[in-house]
Amino acid sequence: MAELFNFNNIDTAERKSMEKNIIDFKRLHSRLSGKSRKDSKPSHCLYCKQQHNRFCNSHSIPASFLRNIAVDGKVYTTNRIIDLPIFDTERGVNNSGTFQLICRKCDSVIFSDYENYLNYNERPTDRMIAQIALKNHMRFIGKRRFEIALYKNMKEEVAKKRGRNHHVDAFLDDMLRVANLDLLEYIKDFKNCKKIIEKGWANEHYLFYYEKIDYTVPIAFQGEVCLNFDFQGNTINDVYNKSKKYKLQTLHISIFPMESQSIIMLFIKKDNKRLRQFYKQFNSLCHADKLSAINFIIFSLSEDIFMSKTIHDEFMVNERLKNVAGLTSIQFSEIDNIKVTV
Repeated sequence: MAELFNFNNIDTAERKSMEKNIIDFKRLHSRLSGKSRKDSKPSHCLYCKQQHNRFCNSHSIPASFLRNIAVDGKVYTTNRIIDLPIFDTERGVNNSGTFQLICRKCDSVIFSDYENYLNYNERPTDRMIAQIALKNHMRFIGKRRFEIALYKNMKEEVAKKRGRNHHVDAFLDDMLRVANLDLLEYIKDFKNCKKIIEKGWANEHYLFYYEKIDYTVPIAFQGEVCLNFDFQGNTINDVYNKSKKYKLQTLHISIFPMESQSIIMLFIKKDNKRLRQFYKQFNSLCHADKLSAINFIIFSLSEDIFMSKTIHDEFMVNERLKNVAGLTSIQFSEIDNIKVTV
C-alpha cells in the first residue's frame, strides 16, 4: 500500500534533534551514499551496451536550461521550501538532477534534438518527445538502482550498530521489493522508448499540452509523475493493486526556462488510456488554472524541481506551498522480491 507522509509535520523537537546531530548525519549520509553510488555504478553504457570505466554526468533537465535561472551558478532545491536541516537548500547547476548511466558519446547524440533550444521555434517533433521520455525513464532507472544499493547498505549499517532488527529489516526488505518492481517497469519503458527513437516511429506519445510563454519562468522541471486521481476524484492509478499485470501509467511534464521565453509540455504514452479523462479535464481549464495545476502536481509528486534564487522569500515560506511540497509517499509491496539486472 502507499502511505502519505508530510515532511512539514515534523515538529520542533525533531527539527532541533536534526540540527543537533546534523554533522553525524551528514557523515553517515555521505558514507552510505558514496558506497551506494559505487555499488550501483554500471559497467556498460545503458544505451549502446559498450563497456566503460567512466560515464557521462547526464542532467535530468538540460544544464543549458538550468543556467537560465541560476544565480552565481546555483539553483534552489525543494528543500528551500521544506527547510529540513539535514538536506541542502541549493545546488550547483553541474550537480542538479544528475545520473550516470550512459557514455559521453551516447549522451551527446541521443538527446541532441530536444536539448537544442532552436528546435523549439516550432512545435516539438515526435523524436524530441521520445527523447524526453527516454531520459525520464533513465533518470528513474538510475534512482532505483541507487535506492536498491542504499537499502542494502542501510541494512548492513543497522546490523553492525545494533544487531539485526526484525522490524527494520522487514521495512527495508519491503522498500527493496517496491524499488525492484519499479526498476523492472522503467527498464521496459526505456527499451520501448529506445526502439521508438531508433525505428523513427511516429505518434507513440500524445502531446496534449504545449505552450510557449514569452518570459523566463523561475522554475525548471523535467520528469514523469504518477497521478492517483483526476480532477473529479476518479482513480487513475490504483497503487493498492498488486497484480503483476497492472501497470502504473505516468504523465510526463517539462518546464524549460529559456533566455526570453519558456516552454511547458505535458504528454503521455499513446496507450495510457486511464489518463484520457485527466487530460480532457485539464484542457478545459483556463490558462491560469492550468499553470496552477501543473505547479501542484510537480511540487506534490516530485523532488526534482529546481528554482531560481531570485524568487522572493515570501513564496518560499507560504504555508500552503510548504504543505504541498512536503508531501511524500512510502509504498509497501506484498509481492515476493524479484531480481532485476540492467
